[in-house]
Amino acid sequence: GEGGGDGEDSDSDSSDGSSAGGGGSSDGKGDGDGSKTDIAEIDMNMESDAGDGDDAAAAAKEAAKEAARERNKDLMSKLMDDFKADWEPAVDKLDKAAKAFEGLDLDDLNEGPDGFDVTKGLWRQTGWKELDSLRKKLEELRELRDLVRSLGRGAGRGPLKRAPRQRERPGMPIGLVRSPLEPEETNGLCRSDDISRMLPSELALIANGTRPARLLHFARRMERTLLSYERVGWSEEPAVTVEGSEIRPAAECGPIILCLDTSGSMMGARETVAKAMVVECMRQAKSQQRQCYLYSFSGPGDCVELELKVTGKGVAALLEFLSGSFHGGTDVDEPFIRALQRLEEQEWSNADILLVTDGEIRPPDTQMLADLNNAKETMGLKVHGLLVGEPGAGADVVEQLCTNTHTFKSWAAVKEARG
Repeated sequence: GEGGGDGEDSDSDSSDGSSAGGGGSSDGKGDGDGSKTDIAEIDMNMESDAGDGDDAAAAAKEAAKEAARERNKDLMSKLMDDFKADWEPAVDKLDKAAKAFEGLDLDDLNEGPDGFDVTKGLWRQTGWKELDSLRKKLEELRELRDLVRSLGRGAGRGPLKRAPRQRERPGMPIGLVRSPLEPEETNGLCRSDDISRMLPSELALIANGTRPARLLHFARRMERTLLSYERVGWSEEPAVTVEGSEIRPAAECGPIILCLDTSGSMMGARETVAKAMVVECMRQAKSQQRQCYLYSFSGPGDCVELELKVTGKGVAALLEFLSGSFHGGTDVDEPFIRALQRLEEQEWSNADILLVTDGEIRPPDTQMLADLNNAKETMGLKVHGLLVGEPGAGADVVEQLCTNTHTFKSWAAVKEARG
């Protein structure tokens, strides 16, 4: 009976132990699961903290980029404003130069090894507004353009174009004249005594056989009135330029020497016309690849030289001249003495002289006048005079100096435009 009881107790103990053990096992298992849960939570919290840190860093980086973009945008805007401030005036002036001088190349205006510098030199000059104004005015003054085209003596052959007429004269510079001795083409009909060129109708008078018809033919032949083909050519002979113009295979015209009266009496509308003539001479010298030289004169010893050439230096000198004003007296001797000296140079020997004045000039020195007349006779020099405005007291002096005198007829309109 006791054994059974012990056994029960033993079983009970065992059961308790098992139960305790089971309970221990249950408690141990519970502790293990809790530990894993805590680690996972820590890992998740760490990942969350790391994610929050990455987001903050990314936001800060994006903010830095945006700030950099704004700074770059402000810098670019400032650079564009500075570029516009530096280049806009130069581009405007370059546009004025391109309109004034046909076929202008930017390289023409380079200023030495520094090239195109908008911060100094030409592009800082005054006078650009005056140049553009004169260029527009010249569009209305055709007579000035036509006068400049007639200046300069051509020598030799060139393309067909309208050019001043020339006539053969021994001792003159070589020119181009019509000559039947070098027949090159048939360009019409004429009267002559040349039976080799007469028309068949003239030959029919002989073939008719009747005495009256034959006598009529011989009479026409004696009178050099046979209707004939005009067979002519062009011959390079010593020649002098005469009045009128014609279509001829002339070479490019020679250089231009401009003597400009800048005395006080030329102020106002006359000054505008005079400066316009300077611009036109420079324009045509550029377009026709001719040389052009200016002597501006006023009182005794006051004579300024300027080569009218489309270069950076030449345009700068022109702008300085245009921005100045006229003053002083009138002494015509000095510019003509210098011009005659320049004519002795080979490259200037075919030049013509253009005198622009209002006519209020003193009589020239007798020796200078004798040298000028000698150049007219020996070199075929042409001196053109442009009277700006009503002829003054010295108009007879202009006639004495010049071989051709032109009166500017539109000066009153220029005066009204200035007023």
